[in-house]
Amino acid sequence: MRILIVAILLSLSTACAAADRSAKIRSLMEAQGLLGMLEQQMSLGRQQARRQADQLLDQMMGAAKPPPEAIPRLRKASEEFMAALQSPWTAQEIVDVWAGVYGAAFSDEELDQLIAFYLSPLGQKDVRASQEALPKLSQHFDERLRPILENATRKYMSDIQQIAKELRK
Repeated sequence: MRILIVAILLSLSTACAAADRSAKIRSLMEAQGLLGMLEQQMSLGRQQARRQADQLLDQMMGAAKPPPEAIPRLRKASEEFMAALQSPWTAQEIVDVWAGVYGAAFSDEELDQLIAFYLSPLGQKDVRASQEALPKLSQHFDERLRPILENATRKYMSDIQQIAKELRK
């Protein structure tokens, strides 16, 4: 009977320690602003994908010159394609997985120190600077990627037109 009581007490203390650790990791992720940054990045990614899909559709319609009655169907197909590409997980789910992977690298004492840092004025300044930098970083690489995408799309459209022309012969 004593062994059973000791096992139950050990099990309860382990569960409490795990819950405390999980709470610490969650506090750290909140203090780091990770959820907000992931949501921001996911939103920026969706916006960029939307712009690229619209640009590709416009180029395809310009090159293919579909009849007017086909345009709504092409736009609908593009919308369905974009919907199918949407991430099936939320930013919160990513944070939850990140917390398990990231948190394993730190002891409880280190987690306490990290939380203290990220709740400090300097830590909060770091979080704000990261959040403000993220859209600028994304914009920078979007601008650098734009000519690459445009050239690749032009080549792709040209290749498709060439293939279509050869097939009509």
